[in-house]
Amino acid sequence: MAKKENQQPDNHVGEVVSRSEQFIEKNMTKIGLVILGVFIIVAGIFAYKRFVSEPKAREAAAKVYLAEDKFIQELDSAALNGNGANEMGLLTVIKKYSGSDASNLAKAYAGICYYNLGEYQKAIDHLKGFSSKENMVAPSITRLIGDCYVQLKKYEEAVGYFEKAAAAASNDAITPGCLIKAGRVYEELKQYDKALAAYKQVKEKYYTSMEANTVEADIIRVKTKGAK
Repeated sequence: MAKKENQQPDNHVGEVVSRSEQFIEKNMTKIGLVILGVFIIVAGIFAYKRFVSEPKAREAAAKVYLAEDKFIQELDSAALNGNGANEMGLLTVIKKYSGSDASNLAKAYAGICYYNLGEYQKAIDHLKGFSSKENMVAPSITRLIGDCYVQLKKYEEAVGYFEKAAAAASNDAITPGCLIKAGRVYEELKQYDKALAAYKQVKEKYYTSMEANTVEADIIRVKTKGAK
């Protein structure tokens, strides 16, 4: 896999998430989005062949597919802007094919690219424009918005998105990590009781998750800070 063009260290809120956790979470989101993208493109082509010719929709799917290749390689600037010739970037897809499924998907891709480039407000703007009912992708995007707010030191906003993502996912793959992040941010806000509640959820409700193996240390820590 190609090296990121600009990697931003996570140096806010202590250890909101380790580098390895970030890698796993980012790539889970990426894999889910690529699968969703394939579904959209295949479904679009099927609709084209089965029902009625929609050249613009088919063209949009093809353009986002080209940008997706750069996205997968972590060539973030190239994915966003294209090459100025025959390869359209995500930003152009979003504008030119506004309202299409391809444009919607491009917003999620663009948001991740901007996050990788350290342009967190732009990432938020694009991620918020993405919509999906898919029960793995949608909460992952919501969680990433929370990560962006952490980087901007907007902790109240961040914790709201982590809580929202945890509730929307309600599964062992995503929810425990979101609750851990929420707990760490609550600690930064000195809201230790809320941090403890988040950690206890992981221990009691998601006890088969990977995070449950280490959450006891978080519980002990916040109790020493006065959480009850």
